[in-house]
Amino acid sequence: MTKFFIVLCIAFSVSSFSQNRSEIHKISLKDERDTALDFNFYVENVYDGRQFKENIGTVQKGGFNRKVLADFEQSLVEDLSDYLTIVCPKDGTKSSISIRVNDLYISELTRAMSETGYATIAIDIIENQNGVNYVVGSYNASAESNGMDVTRRHDERIKKGLIECLTKYRNATDSEKIAVTFIANEVTKNKTILEAPAKGLYFTYVDVLNNKPLDDSAFKITNKRERFYLFNESTKLSESNYYGFSDGLNFYVNVAKYANSPYYAKSEIIGGKYFIEDVVYNSNNAIAMGAMFGLLGVAIASATSDSSIPMMIDCYTGQPLFLSNAEMKVFLSSNSELLREFKNSDKTSASKKQILKKYYQNTLTKL
Repeated sequence: MTKFFIVLCIAFSVSSFSQNRSEIHKISLKDERDTALDFNFYVENVYDGRQFKENIGTVQKGGFNRKVLADFEQSLVEDLSDYLTIVCPKDGTKSSISIRVNDLYISELTRAMSETGYATIAIDIIENQNGVNYVVGSYNASAESNGMDVTRRHDERIKKGLIECLTKYRNATDSEKIAVTFIANEVTKNKTILEAPAKGLYFTYVDVLNNKPLDDSAFKITNKRERFYLFNESTKLSESNYYGFSDGLNFYVNVAKYANSPYYAKSEIIGGKYFIEDVVYNSNNAIAMGAMFGLLGVAIASATSDSSIPMMIDCYTGQPLFLSNAEMKVFLSSNSELLREFKNSDKTSASKKQILKKYYQNTLTKL
């Protein structure tokens, strides 16, 4: 199958998806075969800490693999709570924990002779100590499996990722745990971010908005070809589950949702948005995220190899915008002069950034 034909199929699938956004594929975690697992704790509460709660990703349906949004049969909190009641039953001899789900999404990728289903989950573990709730650890996991029809097995992959996170917590030593005060349903402060957040680590986008950095003295930042990593010198582990971190001058955003590997990307604030010059994205992740957020232009990209693309993330909402050439034309449609300049440019990430700076400068001047 030629690359052109693969891209054409993706384009057709995405186009079909755009016309069927009201269709929702429901996923249930109920399974009579589930039994209690060997955990020394039970889960008291499940909190939904995701930025985007409208769905949990996409599945493919029909002969043309239409992209269809997916969600839980009840809700994330209800479905996970019901499942955890079975695998981590309440017992007076066990300790109680709660979890906050920061990310949970699924996707599918079709190849010539098979399909691959993916599930990714990131959670915080919360312990109550002397009447105060603390986040004691953050864990993430991904699961994938192949087959001719992977849509029916998303529940298994979600469960596998969740159990892997709980197992990581169970095996963590006291020295590897942290203690960050947890506040349920914390209200975000609506503000425009004009400069890098204060130095430190940030669990979630809410922490950025509320200016609540965590101490980063135990962490070392490493740079490998403009991919940045956090190394915890106390635990000797690489931390890939934070929303981002700041060195006081720049903010580094976790792009694991979109990229071909988990890393942090250096950003520049342009017009109240985090601009990232190049995200080396995985085509499957990019298409899934594009479908979840309604960003369809990025799907017309390489289907057979990783590519890079600039992107912007809204500082307040966390909404991403993949700056493909098509998206740039749509974005600049209200400014004929800059649109013409873009069409005549070399369309590199650097030229896109300069045009965006002019766009926001003109916009602010008119206010």
